[in-house]
Amino acid sequence: MNREEITSRLKALLKKQSQLKADVDAIQEEMKIDQLGFDSISILDFMYDVEDHFKVQTEVADLVKMEKVRDLIDYIAGKTAA
Repeated sequence: MNREEITSRLKALLKKQSQLKADVDAIQEEMKIDQLGFDSISILDFMYDVEDHFKVQTEVADLVKMEKVRDLIDYIAGKTAA
């Protein structure tokens, strides 16, 4: 799965998150994840959606390291490449 496809699918998942502050269509890879408007519960719900949609398992330690949208895309790309 290429980066563009991952990004497109992530944006589709983000559009389902009603509490986001950011315009999903304007989200860029360099944007910080905390700028999206998640709270501690909604980010976990979103990550469960990511795991289910992309068929990947995430670890809390990996999530803590992710600062930017790019980091999440890289993580998914690495997990789905195997």
